[in-house]
Amino acid sequence: MAKYNVHAGHCPQGKGASGATGFLKESVEDRKVKNEVIRLLKGQGHTVYDCTCDTEETQSGCLNKIVNKCNQHSVKRDVSIHLNSGRNDQKGDGSTGGVEVYVYSDCSETYDDAEKICAAVSKALGIANRGVKTNASLRVLRSTKSPALLVECCFVDDRDDYERWDAEKCAAAIVKGLTGKSAGSGTDKKKEKDPAKENTPKKASSSKPGKKEIIKDLQTACNKQGYSDQKVDGAAGKNTLAGCPTLRSGAYGEITKCMQRLLKYVHGYDFGKYGCDGDFGNATKAAVKKFQKTNNLTTDGIVGRKTWKKLLGI
Repeated sequence: MAKYNVHAGHCPQGKGASGATGFLKESVEDRKVKNEVIRLLKGQGHTVYDCTCDTEETQSGCLNKIVNKCNQHSVKRDVSIHLNSGRNDQKGDGSTGGVEVYVYSDCSETYDDAEKICAAVSKALGIANRGVKTNASLRVLRSTKSPALLVECCFVDDRDDYERWDAEKCAAAIVKGLTGKSAGSGTDKKKEKDPAKENTPKKASSSKPGKKEIIKDLQTACNKQGYSDQKVDGAAGKNTLAGCPTLRSGAYGEITKCMQRLLKYVHGYDFGKYGCDGDFGNATKAAVKKFQKTNNLTTDGIVGRKTWKKLLGI
């Protein structure tokens, strides 16, 4: 497993990219992406340091703190998350906007990663791929000790980018570009087998589990795997929703099993012979897509925040 520095650009007090005609605010959206990138990388087993500055009011002071934090760790990559501005496309004519990634030079160790991130974000959001740019004057590229890259996720003042913007999808694409693995491959850890219990017969369930029981199991699993630190009370609220990782094909374990149980026992969707086995395979994906279609969600078979919200009944 690798080590990463990840930080969002600009402090909340600073303007960042927004502009007079901006649809998005950089210092808000880049933190959403940063938080999700960190969560997904940790879910894959990596060590991640959050080097974001949330206190300084000046841009130079904020940059100093970010660079100092980054240089306290020896990591595989320093990843700086930003949103861009300057396209000023209010009509949404499809001619502007897009994602681009900055590196120090054409010979930078991060160049290949930058290309992969551009391609992955462009595909995930359906926005233009503006490619890799070089800039030796950017402080986070010039002054950090470890190989660095700066992601400009989209343009805050471009209507096309705004209408396609999804912080979770963007973060998942960045992680895929960095690690070569889809976010789902690490969002739910496999439960290790206990040899002493391998041959212990399982007790048959006398009745189907209730929603409260399933949610308590979900809260416990999310806490155990480090996604949350919430009260285990069986009551689904904002803390439960915030602690649920994005699940997709290839995920497996207790959180996936809880999701399957919600689908089956609370919402009435079936997985055929596979049942609630904790393995996010084709049958589970098909059931998730049916659920999403019924609930007017994006039918992509990925259990993200909006799908979790419907499953939990929040």
